[in-house]
Amino acid sequence: MESELVEFYSESYEHFYQVRGACEMKPSLTATCTGPCQGDCAGCKVDIQVKMTVPKQPSAFRRAVVLVVAVEKMKRGLLDKCLFRDSDLLEILGSILVEDDIPVQTAESTCMAELMYHHFSKSVYQITDTANKSMALQQFSGQAQLVALHLQGPNIDLQVKLSMAFYKSPPTADIRKRPVTLGIVGRKLYLSCMMVGDQPELRLEEVNTMLTPIKTDLLRFLFFKVDRASSSNPSCTFESAACPRWFISTSQNENEPVTVRNYEDQRAIQTFKLFQQ
Repeated sequence: MESELVEFYSESYEHFYQVRGACEMKPSLTATCTGPCQGDCAGCKVDIQVKMTVPKQPSAFRRAVVLVVAVEKMKRGLLDKCLFRDSDLLEILGSILVEDDIPVQTAESTCMAELMYHHFSKSVYQITDTANKSMALQQFSGQAQLVALHLQGPNIDLQVKLSMAFYKSPPTADIRKRPVTLGIVGRKLYLSCMMVGDQPELRLEEVNTMLTPIKTDLLRFLFFKVDRASSSNPSCTFESAACPRWFISTSQNENEPVTVRNYEDQRAIQTFKLFQQ
């Protein structure tokens, strides 16, 4: 920096400065011609006009000169394209900014919104399995249950009709699975599926209020109806919402209770035909 400053200023404020660099300077103001010029004085030999200003604050003058020198260096750097690089700027920033470690704590949590199904329509159906067995209501030890059997003649009146209520699925649900509840027409009984020990069990429960909306605590009443497209023989299955992969099923034998069976159980009949009333 000192070598740069030499080109632009002197430490003596009594000296004169020439804009374009070094020049002849009068050592003192007393050497200047004050009367009629005879042509041989030192002041008349220098063909320049000089004005001298003494700054009130020498320190401010020095700072201004240093600023000019810095600007000139920046200009040269832009022209030469080599005196001021990105690395130089990084060094300046590195001297100002201090890198420090920021403590970070990671917490793992899982949050699931409660499922909710809203009712929007209802229809009444007669139902048979694909072996043409109908469902009939029977009482055993004070408990009502459904059994599957072939009904003919006057016994056809024993066939139950199902009140099937449809619900709106959550946005993330499989659109092929239509949520429904299955009630017995003329009775306050609804099919439900829940775990008993380590085994799902199909039951008939008495319900005195309308099942809407269905939340987690009522999920046992909900089944997913999946239609099986067939122009000649349309059918559907009913999967338990509370016990996934367990389906309403009938036995190959006559007059056996309607239960829920695992999807892999090939002995059970899990497809049904519906006839809207």
